[in-house]
Amino acid sequence: MSKDLALTAEQAQALLKLLTTTQRQRTVITYRQVIELLQLPAPSVRRLAQALEQLAQADHAQGWPLRSAMVVSQARPAHPQLGFMQYVTQLGAFTGRLDEANVAVWLKAELERVYLFDYPEV
Repeated sequence: MSKDLALTAEQAQALLKLLTTTQRQRTVITYRQVIELLQLPAPSVRRLAQALEQLAQADHAQGWPLRSAMVVSQARPAHPQLGFMQYVTQLGAFTGRLDEANVAVWLKAELERVYLFDYPEV
C-alpha cells in the first residue's frame, strides 16, 4: 500500500464518523458518496480503496465485523467492488467463490454483524 495514497488524519477520522453514521442508520453508502463527502483528491477511488482495505484489516485483526463492507458500488447489485472482495478473501473474512450470489449472502450477513456491533473507538 502506498503512503502517497494514505488519507490524512482528518480524512481518516471523517471516514470513521461517516461509517458510524451509516451503521446507525443501518444502511450502506456508495464509493462515490464517500469520495464526495470527504472531498478526496485524485486518485480518489484508489485512495478510498486503500483506506477501506486498511480498515478491514484492522477490524479483522480485532475479530470485529468489517465496517468497510458498508461501502458499496452504485451499480446494481450494490456490493463492494471486486478488489475489496479479493482483499477480504486474502484476509480470510470471505470464503467461497467470488460470484454474485455468494457475495450477496456474505454481504447481508456481514452488514447484520456490523449493524449490531459496538465499535469501541468511535
